[in-house]
Amino acid sequence: PKFRAKQLFEWIHKKGEVEFDNMMNLPKDLRARLTEETSLGTLKLAVEQISKDGTIKRAYQLKDGQMIESVLMPYEDGRRTACISSQAGCAMGCVFCATGQMG
Repeated sequence: PKFRAKQLFEWIHKKGEVEFDNMMNLPKDLRARLTEETSLGTLKLAVEQISKDGTIKRAYQLKDGQMIESVLMPYEDGRRTACISSQAGCAMGCVFCATGQMG
């Protein structure tokens, strides 16, 4: 229900809670299911490289030790393009991205 989404939003974004078991206004069975099927946390910045043209490349370490990357590419007209790998071992194969080269 819509009110559950609001409860989760308040716990995670307003209170900063990352443990479902501490979200006491959620039903116990829902807390157990969320704990089993999802995870909350932050990425750990492992490496950052900034090139002469302003491109920013970052590698992030996931909770399980796997790495993902993001690349922010600026253009002369003021636009920027962001490439964010959302999974370890992205299959896109972009030449500027080590995650893409892993396949």
